[in-house]
Amino acid sequence: MAPAEAAHGLSKSRLISSLQCERRLWLEVHRPDRAETSATKEAVFALGNEVGDVARRIYGADGGHLVPYDPGLTQAVAETRRLLAAGQTDPIFEATFAHRGVLVRVDVLLRESGRYRPVEVKASTSVKDVHIDDCAIQKWVLEHEGLDLSGISLARVDSSFVYAGDGRYDGLLVEEDVTEPVGKVESKVDGWVERAHQLLEEPEPQKDVGTQCSDPYDCAFYAYCEPTLGRYPVTGLGGNGQKAFDRMHSGLIDIRDVPEDDLTPKQKRIQRVTASGTPELLPGAAEFEASLPYPRYYLDFETARFAVPIWAGTRPYEQLPSQWSCHVEDSPSALRHVDFVDLSGEPPMRRVAETLIDALGTEGPILVYSRFEASILNDLITRYPDLARELQAVIDRLVDLLPVVRENYYHPDMLGSWSIKAVIPTLAPDLNYGSLDDVHDGLEAQTAYLEAISPDTPPDRKEALRGSLLEYCRYDTLAMVRLVECFRGG
Repeated sequence: MAPAEAAHGLSKSRLISSLQCERRLWLEVHRPDRAETSATKEAVFALGNEVGDVARRIYGADGGHLVPYDPGLTQAVAETRRLLAAGQTDPIFEATFAHRGVLVRVDVLLRESGRYRPVEVKASTSVKDVHIDDCAIQKWVLEHEGLDLSGISLARVDSSFVYAGDGRYDGLLVEEDVTEPVGKVESKVDGWVERAHQLLEEPEPQKDVGTQCSDPYDCAFYAYCEPTLGRYPVTGLGGNGQKAFDRMHSGLIDIRDVPEDDLTPKQKRIQRVTASGTPELLPGAAEFEASLPYPRYYLDFETARFAVPIWAGTRPYEQLPSQWSCHVEDSPSALRHVDFVDLSGEPPMRRVAETLIDALGTEGPILVYSRFEASILNDLITRYPDLARELQAVIDRLVDLLPVVRENYYHPDMLGSWSIKAVIPTLAPDLNYGSLDDVHDGLEAQTAYLEAISPDTPPDRKEALRGSLLEYCRYDTLAMVRLVECFRGG
């Protein structure tokens, strides 16, 4: 819903959100200045738009009418009414309806034998409970606005679909009749709407933060609602999410305040190191480092994922390697760097595999952080059987640093996380991802890659993105180098 129109109605997504946390709904309408825009949220909307575009091509192959958003939702409602009054028989996309302040935009509205059937299109690969709630609200609005419905359907992405590369996406979406499950919850909609209206008229609801803040979606206002926790919040103990919130609400807001008999062995270690104020580096780290022969290779992949595949032979949401970075340590004082990124827009996977095989030689450990690289390499073997022997040899040389770090190192500032983004600031604070241009994390790397391969991207912007992608990936492998250097010092 456009901010200027937020006071005039509740979108179905806001209504569903209110079921999870009443304060969230109140804040979205009363405190629009606090709404957050994040790369994550933008990426989710982008995936939905991709799938929506394909849905219009599939359902509108023989025609159709798109109700535009740009003139505003009031105009969209009027345009939808005009189309229905004119007896529009072709599919209507983004048909817009409002009833008692609840506004819905129907992804696909089909007219069949004089009756209507809405189809809600989701970028998800499965039907979730929140989707059923969504469809129930949609059905409630449409029927109250006088539409005679034959049923209601949900179209989701089929993760087994393999794109042939011919521009045809028939089969990408699987349509499921959800009339029956919607019927089991639609009696609740009146109550949901009534409670939502009450919330808008009441003072800000007081509700403790909890697991509902990320179910079914992360709440943009979590930071606003979260109590002040201090430097070492109890959530840094990890473990069961609700238990962490229960501790917080009981007044145990700091890791150091939790009774020891309420902690797991891992949590006791976190608490002990946090209380000491001194990072722990066990002798096993130095022993591990000393066991590594030279040359040493430090490897990291970046991947692209598409809800709607763009390359032949690929599936929705498949992790497709588009670049790699490798720092090579030939001896303790000799470090060099090699990398690769393909921004041609052609499938990059084979070139990724071939250039990597050439760069890694035939001997020496290949250090990675987690088993992600192994999974990518195994996928490349499946895709290119003729490279299987060389790629398997690479896999056989992989050495995962994550379990070594988890067993031998902890710093209070890691707050219970052993991700490389949590570990590196405690060992090499000069490697500041925040200082990079355009790309600061994996999601932004994927977004930058998609922009870079777009034919609409100007050459100078493409080159700037190339530099940002290479620098970000270089940071990831340099971080592993610095990590092993710290092991040596242990």
